[in-house]
Amino acid sequence: TTLSGSGTDSDGSVVSYNWTKTAGPAQFLIANQAAAQTALTNLVQGVYQFRLTVTHNNGATETDLVPETVNAAAPPPNQAPVANAGNDQIITLPTNSVTLSGSATDSDGTISTYSWTKISGPAQFNIVTTSAAQTAVNNLVQGVYQYQLTVTDDDGATDTDIINLTVNAAPPPT
Repeated sequence: TTLSGSGTDSDGSVVSYNWTKTAGPAQFLIANQAAAQTALTNLVQGVYQFRLTVTHNNGATETDLVPETVNAAAPPPNQAPVANAGNDQIITLPTNSVTLSGSATDSDGTISTYSWTKISGPAQFNIVTTSAAQTAVNNLVQGVYQYQLTVTDDDGATDTDIINLTVNAAPPPT
């Protein structure tokens, strides 16, 4: 910010300006204490008070106080998590179960929940634990399934990823 002051002398002239901090946090930097206008940098959150002393050519001085309030920075916006449902899988009957191995990352927080749902495929299936990153799916039949992993972070943002699961028919007997 900028400290901006001025002074007048009806029967003479202003010969100097002097800025000083009278209250507030210890961290600050006045670029030029002897200027009427000067940059004020390196501030931290808090309420500061600065005094401008104006000296006239006859030695008289006048002062004025200038408050400066520095608010806390707004937190950055929440970054959404990134869901990873794992690699597509192919199995052949009589094998009728797989493990879905999902994961997620959140660059600015933590993952609060995982949720697996079937979004397409045969009606016959069983997700053992829908709220776990990794879970078994069993009781599968021939067909192509799609499972979606939805992850939610600690600030409520979500992301999804989909895995394809192909269940092939059993090979003919030999």
